[in-house]
Amino acid sequence: MIIELVPPESVGPVRIGMTMEEAESALADAERLASWGGLSVELEPGPDGSVVAIQVYRPYGPISVRYRGIDLLGTPAARVVEQLSAVTDLEEDEGGRSYTAPTLLLSLWRPFVEDVDPDEEQGHFFQSVLVARPGYDEGPTG
Repeated sequence: MIIELVPPESVGPVRIGMTMEEAESALADAERLASWGGLSVELEPGPDGSVVAIQVYRPYGPISVRYRGIDLLGTPAARVVEQLSAVTDLEEDEGGRSYTAPTLLLSLWRPFVEDVDPDEEQGHFFQSVLVARPGYDEGPTG
């Protein structure tokens, strides 16, 4: 299964701006249609109760989380950075643990950097991707 990201609008069936109830329903419908293979999705509500950010954690099943054909959580992090840099500006933070594409409102994170040893999955691959609404990084009133 492929979960497509369309930042800053959506992650799979969940759209930024949906009510939390709509978003949870969309996730439940998607889970009934296909096995999400260990995929974990966190929804962040804004002050008005609508979804302002969607964070997806690295699945351990046959699921691909993609942006423009790039498997963000299943491709080694160094390669993801290379591929994303070809289509948008990236800002590195935390010594390479985190990258943000400000124009896309997309952020990638891993707990530590290990770009050499593919067996060290938590450092070799990004462990989460976040898509947010415009103004998200400016706080609740953004």
